Amino acid sequence: MSERFTVRVGAAGADAAPDLWGLFIEDLNDALDGGLNAELIRNGDFEFNEADREGWHALTGWDAVGEVEVRHEDPVHENNAHYLRVTGPAVLANEGWDGIGLTEGDRLWLTCFARAQGEPVRLETEVGDGLARAGASVAPGGWQRVEIDFTAAATGRGELRIAVPEGAVVDLDCVSLRPLDTDGEPLTFRPDLLAALQDLRPSFIRFPGGCLAHGLGLENMYHWKRTIGPRHEREQIRNLWGYHQSRQIGYVEYFELCEATGATPIPIVAAGVCCQNTPGGGKPIPESEMDAYVQDVLDLVEFANGGTDTEWGAKRAALGHPEPFGLRYLGIGNEDQITDAFRDRYARIEDAVITAYPEITVIGTSGPQPAGPDYEAGWAYARERGTPMVDEHGYQIPRWFHQNTDRYQAYDPAEAKVYIGEYAARSNKVRSALAEAAYMIGLERCPEVVKLASYAPLLARVGHTQWEPDLIYFTADEVRPSASYFVQRGFGEERGERVHPVELEGVQAVPVALPREGTARLRSDRATVAFTDVRLDGNRLPDAVTSAEGEGVLLGGIDPTSAELEFEAVQQEGIEGFTVVLGPEAPQSFLEVHIGGWQNKSTTVTRSDDGIGECDHGPIPWTGVQTGKPVRVRVRLDGPRVQVWVDGELRHDYEQDLRPERRVEAGVLSRARTGGSEYVLRLVNATDLARTASVVLPEEGPVSGSMRVLAGAGPDEGVPGETSPMTLVEVTAKGDNGVELELPPWSFTTGVIRPVG
Repeated sequence: MSERFTVRVGAAGADAAPDLWGLFIEDLNDALDGGLNAELIRNGDFEFNEADREGWHALTGWDAVGEVEVRHEDPVHENNAHYLRVTGPAVLANEGWDGIGLTEGDRLWLTCFARAQGEPVRLETEVGDGLARAGASVAPGGWQRVEIDFTAAATGRGELRIAVPEGAVVDLDCVSLRPLDTDGEPLTFRPDLLAALQDLRPSFIRFPGGCLAHGLGLENMYHWKRTIGPRHEREQIRNLWGYHQSRQIGYVEYFELCEATGATPIPIVAAGVCCQNTPGGGKPIPESEMDAYVQDVLDLVEFANGGTDTEWGAKRAALGHPEPFGLRYLGIGNEDQITDAFRDRYARIEDAVITAYPEITVIGTSGPQPAGPDYEAGWAYARERGTPMVDEHGYQIPRWFHQNTDRYQAYDPAEAKVYIGEYAARSNKVRSALAEAAYMIGLERCPEVVKLASYAPLLARVGHTQWEPDLIYFTADEVRPSASYFVQRGFGEERGERVHPVELEGVQAVPVALPREGTARLRSDRATVAFTDVRLDGNRLPDAVTSAEGEGVLLGGIDPTSAELEFEAVQQEGIEGFTVVLGPEAPQSFLEVHIGGWQNKSTTVTRSDDGIGECDHGPIPWTGVQTGKPVRVRVRLDGPRVQVWVDGELRHDYEQDLRPERRVEAGVLSRARTGGSEYVLRLVNATDLARTASVVLPEEGPVSGSMRVLAGAGPDEGVPGETSPMTLVEVTAKGDNGVELELPPWSFTTGVIRPVG
């Protein structure tokens, strides 16, 4: 038997935020090359190198039989500095990403640059064992572009092979293999991934990041002008996520993707400083280069919006796009620390954009967390500047999202608007997807404050991930949308024009309490650490040693509401510090205190609930653990209060959030249609109970509802890399002045209620 509750819908209120739901695209998890990029050849430019990843080189991705030499004299272009000189008989082979798949009748387009040495050379090319064959001749002389059109004679998977005959010598570079569309044009985007993005119906797309925008070091910063024009002339750079960026999907392709999905572009440019995680800290663009950099930013807006009578509008037209791309937003910076250098660079960029293009909405930055020093400093600077919109990020545990469905009701709508540029509930489990859905309902309720939101990251190739969770996983043959994907699609598919207040009757929030028993443990994941003078609740304990290979050391039982641990630690070897674990084991709630955590640069307190953990306080920058140097640590738990001292300095002092979780949520919007208003309904039931929702509308009369119910899996089902365990079911309902809907346990329901007649 299900529990009943009432969803009482009030009269229409504020206008909905029209651009609220969008996408965040960053070249992370092989999202572009090997993913959205339709290119089938891996490292076709022979530009992979050791800086990208240890052990990589110009022939990574290739197998060669015969005499092959990597050369760099007189290249195709200075940005494509390496090429191969092949002396026949020889065969080059490239399987792309996990093999090149073909279906009988598919057409492929192979291009490369070739330069025959001496006599003409006949190149014979083949995909798989006879799946597709074609050839072309290369005349002697300088570099020439070779084009070969294939048609697949069979279905299968294999590698591209390029054969050079005996006695022939030829230089090769920029090898590309792309599927041809039905119109005979080479595809830019992988069709099934593009369709998955189109189904989300995004209002905007953010690009190129994320951290990728400001780069790990000034030389790694993303400069848009270096990513347009012929692909073989684009600057290729190392990816800060640990691989190579060909930039075959650069700014032109980004704008084309926006057109293909009906989205408005939101480019993010560096705020004149590189990523603060750069070794040695974030560095500003030199003063002598700042004027040119500011002009580059202004040129980006002109490239997107300028008429063909402008310099950069004309260049856009020359690239095949005479019509403007309709840029309305521009982000400056990403998760930056608000240093003096940042303030100076940011102010100059923002002032220039607002002066030249007052119609553009500038988006500032507020750090990587939804609270803490960077967040506070970012917002304070935005208020000082009068910045129109601020980019907030928040990767948190599901409990946080359920506790914060009303977060933005406390914001002042007279201040800067909010763009939630990155968020996710820290797992691919069902409980995370539904926590996001509840939070998103809260975002829709606050259109005077929250204008834009995008889940992140978007795409991840299975087996090539640097970050989890992700919205859409894929292999060479499959697209595997997560449960969170279907939540996002539910919000994107049905939009409203006006927001309605909603009262829930018969629903109780789920209380949050501290655990009453647990243990204290010490762990070191990337170091060997010796602990001495260990005192737990005043009792002296034996000395201990932890190492990366061990399971840690159990110190004893504690009361997580009243406990105190003190010790001295010395790192004997390793690259990071150590962790104090306080509380019961997963999936119950516990805390972890990280001393010299990620890259040994901070202290952090994280909280784990339901087996999912994330920062609860911090990270707070720190000098780090040094080999052989003692560190004195004291941790005190007093009810919800957590205090952490390091070498006598109080670094963490906060109270754990014990607000109840809103596990059952409802949101309603309306839109005007002939015959009366339609109501867009969202319902979340993130509990173990089946429920019956009685939806009462503000208007009388018969109505019918067409709904989609996402359900069918338990809260802890769903893992990275796999398709959602939840399934969509279509349901209908009829009634007078409203409808009744059955909500399965752990479900998300969305759809439209329309007047009948």
